[in-house]
Amino acid sequence: MEIISAKTEDKQMYDQREKAQRDYEWAITGAREEGREEGREEGKLAGQIQLLQQLLGEPLTNDTELLRQEISVLTTQLEELQKRLRDRDV
Repeated sequence: MEIISAKTEDKQMYDQREKAQRDYEWAITGAREEGREEGREEGKLAGQIQLLQQLLGEPLTNDTELLRQEISVLTTQLEELQKRLRDRDV
């Protein structure tokens, strides 16, 4: 009876460790995907900003400087450049 009980406890501990490992790996995978998505968004915004700067005849901000910025800052900068381009065409 003690042997069966010990094996059952060992199995439960093993199962708990396996679940914890899967949960950890799932969390890491999710964080990586989120980081990749954010990186793609930042790159897209940076490219749009540089295109508008070029259309407005302004000096281009380098990629490194743009990619250091938060997405909210890039979005604001993009909106300002879009407004200036629209206002220039009026």
